[in-house]
Amino acid sequence: MKKHLLLFVALLAGVLLSAGNYSIDKLKLDHEKGFYRSGEEAVVTGTVLKAKAPVTTGKIRALILWENREIARQEQPLDGKPFRFAYKSDKPGWVDFQLQLIDEAGEVVENPLPRPLQNRKKLLVGEIGALFDAEAIKSTAPEPEDFDVFWKAQREKLDKVEFKTQLTRIDSGDPAVEAYSVVVETGADRPVTAYLAFPAGAAPKSLPGYVSFLSLSWCDISPKGAISIAKKGMIALHASWHGLPVGQPKEFYLEEGKKFKKGDKLSDPTKWSMGYIYIRVMRALDYLKSRPEWNGRDLVVQGGSLAGAETAAAAALDPAVTLAFIHTPCFAEFNADLDGRHRSLPIGGYKTAWMTPKIRRSVGYYDIVNHAKRIKCEVYFCTGFADQVCPPSNVYAAYNNVPAGVKKVMWTNPRGGHYGTTRDETGIARLNEFFKNKK
Repeated sequence: MKKHLLLFVALLAGVLLSAGNYSIDKLKLDHEKGFYRSGEEAVVTGTVLKAKAPVTTGKIRALILWENREIARQEQPLDGKPFRFAYKSDKPGWVDFQLQLIDEAGEVVENPLPRPLQNRKKLLVGEIGALFDAEAIKSTAPEPEDFDVFWKAQREKLDKVEFKTQLTRIDSGDPAVEAYSVVVETGADRPVTAYLAFPAGAAPKSLPGYVSFLSLSWCDISPKGAISIAKKGMIALHASWHGLPVGQPKEFYLEEGKKFKKGDKLSDPTKWSMGYIYIRVMRALDYLKSRPEWNGRDLVVQGGSLAGAETAAAAALDPAVTLAFIHTPCFAEFNADLDGRHRSLPIGGYKTAWMTPKIRRSVGYYDIVNHAKRIKCEVYFCTGFADQVCPPSNVYAAYNNVPAGVKKVMWTNPRGGHYGTTRDETGIARLNEFFKNKK
């Protein structure tokens, strides 16, 4: 959402539109926020309308998913009255109700959505989820015993790499803002590539710092992400996750994506193709902190999905970070299948046999469930209970590991999904407060 400088859009609260003028009126849970205790029954209700009138033909079907796997189907005839579906769990976890309309011919009514990335859900007319015993959701996968030693070694290795930077002035579109494309060497597979922006003529040590990250998409980063923050009176860096050159044609990034192997060399944690992302995260922070304009006190990090994982790593690995916004993150619970949950992207769909003991141990170094234990700054998470891409139970497993005594806040939405449909209300408010009161 541009106004708040967070790349999220709001999901319609309570009404989900479908094709053919169908809608579900007052789709809700009996516990409004979607939290339940084990042994309780989560009840979903709503009324199916067409052209604002109750539907009296056909059926509504609920696909009931437990931890991202369909476990049951329930159907009810449509009679113009509210429908009711329910599920009871005797253990902590996540249930998702996916609703379909069945016409008189027995066919599922399609529901193409205005957001193309959500059209994998085109056979749904509505969706809502709930969590049981959210505070009890924990990962039982063992953390690598040398986790801190490993990251200390990565930090020391990075410190030995010559701090070579390339800065190219670009047009910010505003004479009050200086903007640049940036390349910073990492000594790993690819450099940091980013856009930097700050108020023109800023005095040394005068500006709070802000680093945001691009999520998992094969595209260029936009300088607007940094420029918009600079207009708020900060020095801002918007960094890619992939380390590819900026300013290239769309086709360039798509072709690079075809070559990329998400699970490449994962048996060795120092050579994982996606593990290098965290090295770039550390170097991006190094670069911003090296800028003479940074005030040396305030350092904000922000991102969603893969960028949420980058943000969590930044908050854990760099003690200079003072405020973090971790939205719908992946890289949470790579070994979730051991607890009956869905493994995190980018290896969530890999076969269990592929997850050898070496790989299970390697992913532990990058799992934000383990990084969360090292977060010491004020931190804001958010998750949607209709998010199959980065499931809410995975996010809670990380959130619950943030140490006691650290200020942490979680924003949730029972209807919120991925791709910008879960809006972090508390995070937005806190960020606006920071902008207003920045030093």
